[in-house]
Amino acid sequence: MYNYDFIVIGSGVGGSTVLKELSKFFPDKRILLIEKGDMPQYAIEEDCVDVLYSNSLGGAAVFSVGNAIRIKLKDIKIEDEIYEEIEKELNVSAVPMEFINDTTKRFFDFGFERTPKYIDFSKCNKCGMCAHRPCDAKWTPLDFIKKSNADIIINCEVINIKKDGDIFSVECIDRNENRRKIFKSKKVIVSAGGIDSPRILSSILDNEHLGKNLFVDTFVTVGGILKGANFNKEVPMSIHKKYKDFILATHYSMLLYDRIKEYENVNKEDIIGFMVKIKDESVGEVGKDYVKKPITKKDAQIMSEGVGTVSSMLSEVGIDRIYSTIPRGSHPGGTCAVGKVVDKNFETEVENLFVCDASVFSEAPGAPPILAIIGIGKKLANYLKTIKS
Repeated sequence: MYNYDFIVIGSGVGGSTVLKELSKFFPDKRILLIEKGDMPQYAIEEDCVDVLYSNSLGGAAVFSVGNAIRIKLKDIKIEDEIYEEIEKELNVSAVPMEFINDTTKRFFDFGFERTPKYIDFSKCNKCGMCAHRPCDAKWTPLDFIKKSNADIIINCEVINIKKDGDIFSVECIDRNENRRKIFKSKKVIVSAGGIDSPRILSSILDNEHLGKNLFVDTFVTVGGILKGANFNKEVPMSIHKKYKDFILATHYSMLLYDRIKEYENVNKEDIIGFMVKIKDESVGEVGKDYVKKPITKKDAQIMSEGVGTVSSMLSEVGIDRIYSTIPRGSHPGGTCAVGKVVDKNFETEVENLFVCDASVFSEAPGAPPILAIIGIGKKLANYLKTIKS
């Protein structure tokens, strides 16, 4: 006997998307969402690069700055029609000129362009806090979860998945009740992200590639002091410029502010900063109790090129001394890659066990991945609609 037709593990971008789509396609089926966390908070794991991710209802995208950039993925085709559908659903539009301050506008001369966002600018109050709290103006996965007909359990950590015949048993620790629970289902979709998805799947898969191939879209924030820059009150990453292996975008960072304060007296409104996000090599690894993500020689060369490029721009607008934060990574993925752990339909070697998050990417996008992850969720749901339930 089984409790559910579908169990979705993880409530971030991929999990919330497939949850919403399944609820639409299968209104009479029983669906369960299991989420490890509850309130939004970052988790950090360190080994060379600080890796940021979130265990909370809505996942790390609750902290997103709303970037809605189309990207091309190796080994996964997301059709233009899917991107168009997503952009319409999220009401994507470029940051309006009236939301871009005079300092930022100076960088249009360097070839920057306005960033498309899933933000309703009629509701935006220009607080600059997109990366720190949700608001009514910005889409988050919570909006998709609200559209589902699923049962939802939070503060429940999946520790084991087994399959007996055609039925999966998903074993969890319910932190609210401090006891073990087991839920049974015909199909399971693991959407716990680039760090936790391989950890969960290690209980049922014996695959040499599981947990390998980790990338994190390594980034630093580079900047200095410019009186009246007011980056702290602007929509983060309001403009950007793409290069072959990195992307530059405006970015106010408290870490950069703290770094500069070590050497100079400065006000927050006088900090100017740019994120340098690289397409890093997929050489990291995730284990049950560790994350390793070294910076390779190629990564260092690309980062150096990006930092040098933006530093010359900052010098041209009058920044005398350039500062940088430590390397961090906020888009972990690759650890359940297509062609290695899952097939083109995002199914593992265990029938009816799927993965739906950035862990299925085979290489780093080097750019904001949220639209692409939503695209994967839609593709998986469309596939599940075609196969026998």
